[in-house]
Amino acid sequence: MKPERNGVTKGLFYLAAIAFIAFLATGCTSINYKPAVSLGTSPQTIKANVKLETFIDQSPQDDKGSKAFGMSACEPGTLEGELAADVTDAVLTDFNNNQVFENVKKRFENEPDLVIKGTIHRFYGKFGPTPVMWITIPIDTIWLFGVPIMGDDGLVDLEISIERPDGTVLGTYRGQSNFSKGYNMYQNAALALPTRLNKAFSESIAQIREQILKDEGKLSRQR
Repeated sequence: MKPERNGVTKGLFYLAAIAFIAFLATGCTSINYKPAVSLGTSPQTIKANVKLETFIDQSPQDDKGSKAFGMSACEPGTLEGELAADVTDAVLTDFNNNQVFENVKKRFENEPDLVIKGTIHRFYGKFGPTPVMWITIPIDTIWLFGVPIMGDDGLVDLEISIERPDGTVLGTYRGQSNFSKGYNMYQNAALALPTRLNKAFSESIAQIREQILKDEGKLSRQR
């Protein structure tokens, strides 16, 4: 066999091997993702009727793309709805169910006490081959010994501002959480990506809730 043909054959073999390993590591299936917050009841309830506006999604477009031979929780076909709307609904459910404020709605017949506006700076979770996998392709037999050839990583960065109906800003609050972990070829970790991303989402909202409660005095209804 000619050297150049041998090189092409090896290249195709390695590509096929990577695709096969990625196929096994992702559980041979696709995932669905819906943003959700899982937190406990607030230790304090701020006395105010609050209008929650739909979050503005300012996350980079790259956050929604997947890794080569991998997957993204926020890519089309995986994300069940639209990110900004889903994040807004999750925050609305948490703030109401866990009594952060007396009442939180998207619409009020009468003027609310406060208005919440949110911004999504970053929101992604991805799973796919790690740099270790690409580096060790020529010696891929070491993958059999538990080398972390697949990995996930994610980041949630949210900001909330609370205003009076006249536009006066009373406070700005930000929460961030990230995760990153490597896995070997025997670990089926891809299916846990939605859970890990929602954990980061919940941690971000927990940080924001803690900051909001510190401002209870100026946020509570005065009349």
